[in-house]
Amino acid sequence: MTKIAIIGLGEMGASIAAVLSQNANHEVTGVDSDTKALEFALKTGIITKKASNIEQIASQMEVIILATPVNIISQLIVQLSHLRLKERVIITDTGSTKREIMALAEKLLTPQNITFIGGHAMAGTHKSGVYAADIKLYHHVTYFLMPSTISTSEPLIDLFKPLGANFKTMSVDEHDDLMAMISDVPHIVAFSLVNAATNRLGPANMFGQYVAGGFKDTTRIAASDPELWTDALLSNSAAVLASQKQLIVELEKFNTVILANDRSKLMAMITDAKASRETLLDKQFGGKS
Repeated sequence: MTKIAIIGLGEMGASIAAVLSQNANHEVTGVDSDTKALEFALKTGIITKKASNIEQIASQMEVIILATPVNIISQLIVQLSHLRLKERVIITDTGSTKREIMALAEKLLTPQNITFIGGHAMAGTHKSGVYAADIKLYHHVTYFLMPSTISTSEPLIDLFKPLGANFKTMSVDEHDDLMAMISDVPHIVAFSLVNAATNRLGPANMFGQYVAGGFKDTTRIAASDPELWTDALLSNSAAVLASQKQLIVELEKFNTVILANDRSKLMAMITDAKASRETLLDKQFGGKS
């Protein structure tokens, strides 16, 4: 019987729990401060046991999954470094940024010979909480793994195989720079576009009935969890600001050609973006969009 603890039963953690709990050889204990979330997860079979805090169960666990906001993950690493753990315990997380988390793990866990494998899946929706648990959430998505200097990815890949994800090991810097541009900045764009619209047009209920697919598609992720994204953006601030600079450069280019009424240049810029977008879809979906 493999004893697994999942701390944090939001969409990501609860979805992992729901998959792992399907294996009769897994005992999955959910840890969350929300007692209603724990009761729901236990009643629906998302978890097999519950606990109110990690201190109660840490010493019994073979695997500990930290599925909380990034700033809480850091606090949990500090907490775990002071607890008695099994000799071969595996600790992993689901945080969307990795520099701070991995540095802390190397400082506090590696000296104790504790295996830490940073993790981040390109999964999730704008929904949040245990009620958003979905056993198919990780199907066919990229799941990045960043093992510590004394760890390898293989043990976690074996455990997480039922998730149906595509696992890829990469460096922390490569991961965080990539996430800044393809995940963090798009969320900032969505937040900013909604705020710009409401500042210019008034409350959303005054113009919402007129918006079409372009606005809806672009701003869908503006409905994401504010706490989660505040932590994510601040924890990856250097890479986010660098990526934002590039975005601002591109926006200024559009301002310049529109102001100059330069139709050919404007069309060329849009054509370049269209070609890149189509290449992206071909790569991701094999030509299906």
